[in-house]
Order: sequence, then C-alpha cells, then structure tokens
Amino acid sequence: MSEAVPRPEAENPDDGEVLHYPRDGGNDGPIVVANEFVDVVVRKVQTRNGVRLEIFSPKHNTCVRFDAVALDCLSYQEPEFITSLLARSPAP
Repeated sequence: MSEAVPRPEAENPDDGEVLHYPRDGGNDGPIVVANEFVDVVVRKVQTRNGVRLEIFSPKHNTCVRFDAVALDCLSYQEPEFITSLLARSPAP
C-alpha cells in the first residue's frame, strides 16, 4: 500500500493582479518582518486553490504564495539551501 505524496505548491498571483501593501487583516495578518536591508509582509490568504501563506516584498513588488506542503518542505531545508537562494535576485 502506498500513500500518494502531496506535491508542494508555490504560486504567484494571477497575471494582472495588482499587489497592494497588505493592511490589517485581523488574525490573518499581515506580519511585517524587516531589517535594515528589506522588509516583507506575510499573511494568510484564501485562494481558489485553498489557503496559502503569502510573502510580499514591497521593495521588489513581488509576491509568492505557498501551500502547507510547500511550507513543510521549507521547514526541513538545510540553511545552506536558503543561503544559496540569496544569490538569486528578481528579474529587473
């Protein structure tokens, strides 16, 4: 007997979707994480595919949404993997 392994989903907002700096959403956020280099806004959003954690960068005007499986996958990555992601920068 084999169980189907859920596939992690990371998605961007729909084409043409206008990104706004999130405002108070009650218990769903937003939460602002900032330092001297950057700030990001994290909140829980409901999409047509279910609940996602949205990470929005006002500096780059970029956004990504992760489902629970994708977030779980992030939780067991080695710090070196995350460090390697820092070498990437968003397209101009």
